Amino acid sequence: MLALSIGATRGWSQATGSGSDEEDEASGSATALTAPPDPKARAQWLQDQLNAAIAARPALAKATIAVAAVDLATGAELYAKDADRGMNLASNLKLLTSTAALGTLGAGFRWRTAIYADDIDDATGTVKGNLYVRGRGDPTLQLADLRALADDVAARGIRSVTGQLVIDGSYFDGDTEPPHFSDQPKERAGFRAPVASLGVAKSAVTVTVEPEPGSLARVRLDPDAGDYVRLGKAEVTTVAEGKTRVRVEVKPKKDHLEVEVTGQIKMADGSYDARKRVDDPARFAGEVLRRALAERGVKLDKHALGAGPVPAAAKLVAAHDSAPLAMIVREMNKLSDNYVAESVLKTLGAETRATPGPASWADGVAAVRTYLAGIGLAAGSYRADNGSGLYAASAVSAHQLVTLLRAAHDDYRIGPDLVASLPVGGEDGTLAKRWRSDASARGRVRAKTGTLDKVVTLAGFVGVHGDHLIAFAILANDIPAGQRNPTRAMADDMIDALVAYLAAQK
Repeated sequence: MLALSIGATRGWSQATGSGSDEEDEASGSATALTAPPDPKARAQWLQDQLNAAIAARPALAKATIAVAAVDLATGAELYAKDADRGMNLASNLKLLTSTAALGTLGAGFRWRTAIYADDIDDATGTVKGNLYVRGRGDPTLQLADLRALADDVAARGIRSVTGQLVIDGSYFDGDTEPPHFSDQPKERAGFRAPVASLGVAKSAVTVTVEPEPGSLARVRLDPDAGDYVRLGKAEVTTVAEGKTRVRVEVKPKKDHLEVEVTGQIKMADGSYDARKRVDDPARFAGEVLRRALAERGVKLDKHALGAGPVPAAAKLVAAHDSAPLAMIVREMNKLSDNYVAESVLKTLGAETRATPGPASWADGVAAVRTYLAGIGLAAGSYRADNGSGLYAASAVSAHQLVTLLRAAHDDYRIGPDLVASLPVGGEDGTLAKRWRSDASARGRVRAKTGTLDKVVTLAGFVGVHGDHLIAFAILANDIPAGQRNPTRAMADDMIDALVAYLAAQK
């Protein structure tokens, strides 16, 4: 099942860093707003409220703030400020990726991971040749899925393989780094994981530290990738008092990654988790699958990993299909998952290439561009370089983002699934803590958040009565240091005003 909300978790978790959204801090108006009943007065009141939300924060005077809001029932523009200025969207870029994916691939699209074999001797259970695993870019493939595939291989009666476990990664090309990920080359956090045709656990290893009374803490790696990811130094002291301070370093070696874990963990904190990206996602997945096969009695040589295409004559042995795209997009947007977004982008490239061959990042970007041109975003009028919004990957105006939201809402093949994928204010995802105590706005805003070092964005829909919605985009760039939360509070005040505006309509 997909985890579609962020709740309190036991223990500590390493911060994901400046490159990804974190769950936003609690905010929202303490007092509910009431808009005038007269339509003309109400329109002016809304203008005044939105202007006041900006003016009330003089510390943001040097920030670049762009806003657009449109009544989807009437088509009227309710508010615009610098709405044609190209802005860094941060993770709001995922709205472009998910809309293009739903519109191009369809909500029911699934990724298939399959295992094939050369000649099988049924009498002895021996594969005379290779066992192949063909990846198709499934961004949600987990250890449990590879174990299920291994179960199916064993159930087929296979007990040994004379050749190799060959990984067919030809769906994507060999460039595993999405555009702009090289802007932060030393960052090893999981939010910056590489993307390949075959990847497991989102191409990151989870380092878990569990305290042990009176001794060193227990450290484990998940999933176990054998010799590829090795635990070297594991020296974390369990303490009764003081703060948990754990340092996790991943050191690339000639043929493997070495993990060193040091520091201290407070007994009462329970556990500490950190996700670290791997460098070779295909090998990582292959090693995990090889261990799963071995646990089920399928013998492979210890150094029998290979790479190459599945031969036409190879026999299908087992297959795993992902959840449908509509569900994957929910995980992507609710939790602002960069790995899923970049996998979706490259899948778009693979599924729309005019000629056969591995998909490139340029293919994915071109597929998004083609789709967006059909809904009114002309090529060359904006910039969207990757699928996740990490780093300086976008320049899109508030008007363009609202145009996208309007088009998605008006297309029944896309709108319901896109809206369902968005965090709900005060309820789940990256908006779980916002408007939690605000009865007027809670549950009435469905929007995508975006956060980078100097960027805070929020875009989506506000609704009160039935299907009478407002599409909005609130984009802030060049935020001064220490002003993220005030910027979010500004956006929240704007949302409160939009909710009051709709609530006053009869």
